[in-house]
Amino acid sequence: MTAYTRLPYKLFNFSFTHPLWLNMLIKPKAAERACANLASQLRSSLDPEVILTIFKQSTRQYLPLCNLAFHADNCTLTAELSAPGNANLRFDLSDDGYALGQLECDLEQNLTMAQEVLLTQLAKVLVHPLRNALEYQKMKLLAFQDSLTGLANRNKFEHCFHQLAVSSYKKQMNFSLLIIDLDGFKRVNDKYGHQTGDFVLTHFAQLLLQFSSERAQIFRFAGDEFTILINDADKHSISCFAQEIRHALARHHSLARFKLSCSIGSAKFQCNDSLDSLFSRADKALFRAKRKGRNCAELSPCIELQM
Repeated sequence: MTAYTRLPYKLFNFSFTHPLWLNMLIKPKAAERACANLASQLRSSLDPEVILTIFKQSTRQYLPLCNLAFHADNCTLTAELSAPGNANLRFDLSDDGYALGQLECDLEQNLTMAQEVLLTQLAKVLVHPLRNALEYQKMKLLAFQDSLTGLANRNKFEHCFHQLAVSSYKKQMNFSLLIIDLDGFKRVNDKYGHQTGDFVLTHFAQLLLQFSSERAQIFRFAGDEFTILINDADKHSISCFAQEIRHALARHHSLARFKLSCSIGSAKFQCNDSLDSLFSRADKALFRAKRKGRNCAELSPCIELQM
């Protein structure tokens, strides 16, 4: 005789012939198969949003789910299906005692007790893959983020350069590199100490972020040297962009007392450019700006590159 989990129910709206249910009873082996299938699907991704979407689609097969959201300290993930439902259920997710966050389920109607048990079982399957995905994304962010300023770092710069280079070849879109060096930063470090130096770097990074956009990506390259990759901009636009950065630094209320300025060198990506060749031309332009007395911008002329 087959054993079933006997639970009271109300507002039951699923077909009595549904493969997971027998009247108000959950078929234990069918529930196990549902959890096993979900576990198999969740192993396919390390993206938290994809993980939640897979969970949403799988759970929707068995439960009257409208929308789904996961809330943690530093993020909120959503997987929307339809308009808001008539009932809401929240419960905490934890993995081996580690508090992961809270799962919020927007439902068409209140769940039966049997349905709540099934949802709890499916959520337990979700926990470990979701934790792995969140930790992976955190490690990925740390690998691409400068710990002091919060800007993207050199690793991310190299990654983005290669993406833009491929896009340039395929779509014939141009982009340029700007290298920015803070004039007088060594003097600030020597006179006021490294904590003040960190203060200057952090505030200058925030200043540069004002110029960030879909076209312009900002990076801390090393020390007091910052880089910008700017997409689809001509020589005049690059020159204006560089001058705006210089003027913004001169007007910055927190940095004005240090009497800092910046020198900028830029170069446009050309066919057959490598990261080293593009960076070298921009760096030479920066050196010319320094030699001219600092606090200015120099653009590298386009040259015929050797094959």
